[in-house]
This record gives sequence, structure tokens and C-alpha cells, in this order.
Amino acid sequence: MTACRVVTICSLLLISPLSRAAQPALPLWEAGLAGININQLAYPGSDQMVRRNFVLPYLIYRGEILRADRSNVGLRALKTDRLELDIGFAGALGSSDGDIAVRNGMADLGTLIEVGPRLRWTLSENLFGARLRADFPLRAVFDIEERFNYSGFSFEPGLVSDITTDSGTFYSFNISSVFGSEKLNDYFYQVTPADVTAQRPLFDAKAGLIALRTGFTVGKKFSDKWRGFGFARYEWTQPAKNADSPLMVANGGWSFGLGATYIWAQSNQTVTD
Repeated sequence: MTACRVVTICSLLLISPLSRAAQPALPLWEAGLAGININQLAYPGSDQMVRRNFVLPYLIYRGEILRADRSNVGLRALKTDRLELDIGFAGALGSSDGDIAVRNGMADLGTLIEVGPRLRWTLSENLFGARLRADFPLRAVFDIEERFNYSGFSFEPGLVSDITTDSGTFYSFNISSVFGSEKLNDYFYQVTPADVTAQRPLFDAKAGLIALRTGFTVGKKFSDKWRGFGFARYEWTQPAKNADSPLMVANGGWSFGLGATYIWAQSNQTVTD
């Protein structure tokens, strides 16, 4: 997913602490409310946070082709025991120049929507009790606040390990590398002649590595209706292609959040993933 995302909005809304190993039969759909607090870096390399609170409806749908689950919203094109190919949608928070001192006077970073294919390769269903997979998402990025203006694309290969305990607590660990096209890196790190100041020299951003990431998510089902979750992610930008940009002011930083979901209703029909 794109570089400014800490955790996609859809992933927060749809997170579920249940894995296939813990509960092979799941409702075809469920709907409810999610309350979320997000504290994220304004963008990779920023030294300032953007904080948002939401109370929003959510929907999980586990169809054979149409999928809206805790990791993606989109269409599943291929599913085998080891490989899964889907075309998904996700979102990322924006921030204004008032949120980011180093970008004062520059264009805002808008709310982004992302779309594109993702290949998931299951490496092991039971590695010390965890499921291990490799993800390869390639996403085009569009700025909602600029009439869905195309803002480049990202590629984020990574490893993900999921485990669910006997008590129903879900854990997920991940590491990834985020690469951006030149247009996407321009969006975050370019300084044009119009944006030059005494403290912000001209900079021409290039395509390449945006950040290295590692993250952790935990979820817990407390009752038939209530679930809680939390997440944390660290982004390391020192080896980034555009580390010399005057907008890249930190070598790394944490983002984190907490939330809870309430299930309004769910189907009697169940499916296996």
C-alpha cells in the first residue's frame, strides 16, 4: 500500500481475531460499528503525527469472488491451497500543511484511495503454530480531494505471520519494503521552484525505496458482539531513495492505534475461507 498509510482504514474497520484454524466456519457476512483511534506519521520521513478518531459502520463479506474482510476489499480472481490473487481497494488518511511544519505553504497531502492486484503466497500453514505468507501488492494511488487525480503507484512485498491462541486472541506480525514510482515519491518528497524557501531547497524526487516497515496487530473477541484490537508499526526511512529530501526530516518513527467493533447482525449461512 502507499507510503503514507500506517494501517489501511478498511483493515482497521474489518479486523477480526478469528483465523481459519480457530473457526473454519464463519458467517457469510456480518455488519456493525467500529470505533477507532489512529495516530500515524504524516508521511514516511515526517517527524509529526496525524491523529484521527472515527466511529463508522463496517461490513465483512466472505464471498467466493467478492471479498470484504480484515485484509482487503475487492475481487478474488484466483484461490488455490498456496496462492491467492485478488484485486483490492484500500484507503489512507491525508493531512494538511497545518499538520506538518516542514510542508508549510505546500499543497496538502490528500486522502488517498488505492487499487490494484495482490498476490498472496502461503509459505506454511503451521510454522511453530503460525501461518506464514508472502504478500506482493501493487497498487495505483489516487487523491480523492483532487478529483481522483492519479498520484503514482506503490509496490510493497512483505512477509506476514498470523496466529490465533486457544483463548481466541489473534496476533499478526509483518515486515515489508515499500517502493514508490517517481510520481508517488514526487507527491511526498519533491520540492518545486514554487515551494523553495531558505530552509527548503529545491529537490527532484526519484523512484525507489520509500521505507522499510515492521508491524504488529493484536485482536481479541470479548463476547459474541464485542471485539477489541490494537496495532503498532515502525517505519525506517534512512535507506530511502529520497533520504536527502528536505521533507525527509526523520530516519524513522512509530504509528499506532486502538479500536473496538460491535457486531449488529450476521448471517446464519456460514462459509469456509
